[in-house]
Amino acid sequence: MNNRHTATLVLVVALAGFLVSAPFQETFIGGIIASGCGAALIGGLADWFAVTALFRRPLGIPWRTAIIPRNRERIFEALVSMVKEELLSRETLKEQLSRYDLTEPIFNHLLGDGQKEEPPMGDMLAGMATLLKEPKVKDILEEAAGALLSGLPLSPVLADSIEWALDSGQAGRVIDVAVGELETLVRHPLVKGELARLVQETRSAYESGMRRRRFFDDLVIGMAGKTPETQLVDSAVGFLEGFRKPTNPQRLRLEAQIRRWVAELRTDADRQRQVEAWKATLLQRLEMGPLLTELLDDQTERSGDDPPRWLKLLRSRLERLLSELRQDRERRAALDGMVKVHLFRWIDEQHEEIGKLVQENLQSISDEQLVELIESKAGNDLQMIRINGAVVGGLAGVLLHLATLWLP
Repeated sequence: MNNRHTATLVLVVALAGFLVSAPFQETFIGGIIASGCGAALIGGLADWFAVTALFRRPLGIPWRTAIIPRNRERIFEALVSMVKEELLSRETLKEQLSRYDLTEPIFNHLLGDGQKEEPPMGDMLAGMATLLKEPKVKDILEEAAGALLSGLPLSPVLADSIEWALDSGQAGRVIDVAVGELETLVRHPLVKGELARLVQETRSAYESGMRRRRFFDDLVIGMAGKTPETQLVDSAVGFLEGFRKPTNPQRLRLEAQIRRWVAELRTDADRQRQVEAWKATLLQRLEMGPLLTELLDDQTERSGDDPPRWLKLLRSRLERLLSELRQDRERRAALDGMVKVHLFRWIDEQHEEIGKLVQENLQSISDEQLVELIESKAGNDLQMIRINGAVVGGLAGVLLHLATLWLP
């Protein structure tokens, strides 16, 4: 039996006791029972009115009733503020993300985590193979190969290549391929699992055993209709899908940053030295000369599902580089730091979207659904008010009756 039925039973017992004892209220026992049951009935009815007025209009009275539906906007504002400023604040998200090595899911995605038969590196390179078949791209690759083989500086060639890719729209295709890979990474079960653990740790740290905070957390999650990690994944996927649009502000900002980097590459001596150092490392590790020669001389088409030879070679070299990077703690820590810098910047820029997302989910809830949700979470505890009111009222009635008997 839940508290609602118990409270109703207490009122029925109080009413029955009052009706039975009323004819005998002139006697000592009858007076005590009549006074106690009458006061219990009044206290229970008063608290029934108060509890019901939180959700509905008891007896059709509109004044100061249906408090929760009338104040839904204030409640929603408080919930949005709590989620945005306390549960998933900028500082909380950054603090939790700082505890994890964010390069691990990247390496698992590119190299495989032991659960998939085939890591996605091959699919990513196959998607770029179509771009490499463009005649202009081949010419640029030949020019770059000639510059490398003859010892000419790489910076001008690299700047020209990137600038042409931006002006011709080819860079947009590369961005689309990268966005597609990022979407796959975001949807990866490992990422969602890490987000679920992060949210659970954040909730545990925020609640700290406090029932009020636990109630509001359950309330927010219940009203949202989705788990927090699912909402975060959906938000990230939505952001990436918007990134595919050529007019997307973030995409335009990225292209502008690339253009600034290209401009620095043409004039900044330090930047040019960095590129030359990178070129030397790449030549040493990848043997770029033979690789480019094979790319140009061995443009074989796919035979069924079997990729061309040059693509297999490129894939094996890249996988070797990634495996070496995965084992290099110092360089891996630097990569993790770089990822976190950009991720934290994205959190700062997009943090308001959390509040908007929660607000949108809350606004889809009707007054009836809101009342039903709160009653399902706290209604049973609120019925204790009715029980306590009847019990306290009954005790007060008995004491007052005894006091009147003892007074002269």
